[in-house]
Amino acid sequence: MNSNKLDALIERIVSEHGIVLTQDDPILMMHTLNDVLLEQNEKTHAELLSNYQATLEENFNRWCEFSTKKSNAMISASVSNAQLTRDQFLESCIQLIDERIKSGEGQEIYELTRISRQVAIINLLASTLILLSVAIILMLL
Repeated sequence: MNSNKLDALIERIVSEHGIVLTQDDPILMMHTLNDVLLEQNEKTHAELLSNYQATLEENFNRWCEFSTKKSNAMISASVSNAQLTRDQFLESCIQLIDERIKSGEGQEIYELTRISRQVAIINLLASTLILLSVAIILMLL
């Protein structure tokens, strides 16, 4: 400790307590020893804080990497699920459309069959009438 600080300390003790101390007083030695210990303690604490900060930064970086990997895995799984859901939905839509087409075709075929039967019956009646007409004409001649 430099002499200016010691002189300032001696003056302060004199002004506050009215006691005069000399440079070789054991109390001043204790004060100097306390200052040295405080300086060492300050250096040690600074080093500990620096180490703690480095540990915190390392753990933070690990946590960032872990959370990034985890979020990427979750996004990938979500995209896969979305694609699977989309594919299942498209498949069900295609099946529904196919069923509708088949039922529509079945309805059209039924309708065409019904109309064809009616046409066949009308043709049968027409040919029967023509046959009767020919028979009547042949009888009359």
